[in-house]
Amino acid sequence: MSVSSAETGRLVSEWTYGGCSIRCNSCQSVDRIGRSWTSGIINLIERVDRDMTVRETVERTPLVDNHAHAVEPLAAETVESAFAQYFTEGNLADRDVRHTLNYRAALGVLAEQFDADPDDEEALLARRAAVDHEAYTRECIAATNTETILVDEGYPDRPVAEFRAEVDATVHPMLRLEPTIEELIAEHAEFEAFEHAFRERVAAALDGEYVSLKSIAAYRRGLNVGRRDRADARAAFGTVRGDWDGRIEHPRLLDHCLHEALDVAGDRGAPVQFHTGFGDPDAHPRFVDPTYLVECIEAHPETPIVMLHAGYPYVGQAGYVTATYPNVHLDLSLSIPFAQGGARRILRTAMEVAPTSKLLYGSDGFSTPELYVLAARRFRGALADTLEGLIDDGIITEGYAKTVARNVLRENAIELYRGRSPPRR
Repeated sequence: MSVSSAETGRLVSEWTYGGCSIRCNSCQSVDRIGRSWTSGIINLIERVDRDMTVRETVERTPLVDNHAHAVEPLAAETVESAFAQYFTEGNLADRDVRHTLNYRAALGVLAEQFDADPDDEEALLARRAAVDHEAYTRECIAATNTETILVDEGYPDRPVAEFRAEVDATVHPMLRLEPTIEELIAEHAEFEAFEHAFRERVAAALDGEYVSLKSIAAYRRGLNVGRRDRADARAAFGTVRGDWDGRIEHPRLLDHCLHEALDVAGDRGAPVQFHTGFGDPDAHPRFVDPTYLVECIEAHPETPIVMLHAGYPYVGQAGYVTATYPNVHLDLSLSIPFAQGGARRILRTAMEVAPTSKLLYGSDGFSTPELYVLAARRFRGALADTLEGLIDDGIITEGYAKTVARNVLRENAIELYRGRSPPRR
């Protein structure tokens, strides 16, 4: 689908779906995520969709990428030494990264891009080093048929506006909480002033252009977020501020800030994303299982919470938590494509008990645009295979499989991130 871009107001849309070209001059006003269509347009989409197979529906549905990061220019002289490291979450030696399925798939992307031999790694990297960053980024993202990207601005250290200028998709920022906390600790010597400034910063972000919050508590103290205790938080602030090293890891202070942020988000109907499962080497080794987040979830039943990365390798546990708590949603990024050989298993496991209406496509693309391509390609293929398997098993119908495809790839995210209520006064 291709649509004229607008943040607010009326749309004049000329777009394609399933090979049909459609023009609409009477579409209703749009909100920050998603668009409102007249009933006639919706009926036309449904008629087109009935003529497509499940796989065609999966392949042609535009993506709303609910979790990603900006890309950044890669210096030509560093491509050979640095490129492989984008395709692992560990501290692996380059020789070992080059023997992961994810990296081999990345070479396949380069081979298609440059019409070259996928086994000629040296030639592929030389071609990659010579690309024009902006043109190449735009081409890669366009190839994924992604219409909206939600960007965690916490990494890499690059303004979202620069990334927005390099892609044709609509880009919305998300506020990462931990760097915000760290910035304000450095600015305020007293706990009350810090606490007030933090709430104000989060509220201003969500009342502005930010569509979600994001926490990396899993990296700093684990997901076993404790109960709120303001007295403990005040004491912790004094300890942290007195020996400030620039990194927030104290569990009592971080827990308090997370509860405060969840309150502010809940007042606005704004989602809060939590990293769960595997990730960078500094992810807490013991407390990344999504079930550790349950106490925090129960404390904020009105706040939409998104568990990121399918909780991999704890996918079954993540699906269970998603099925148990009405306010919890499950993002499937990072695990797909990084677990290249397990993509179908991840999707099937997530769908065992979790409502498909609560599953979200995400790429977790970062730094290099090939990750966006890898995620979209592997996710679409695995989703089509999974849905066809469920049809063959007699579990779902072909018509419902198409509904699942549209929901997971696009509609669930539109409903979640645009379902924002005005702040309570």
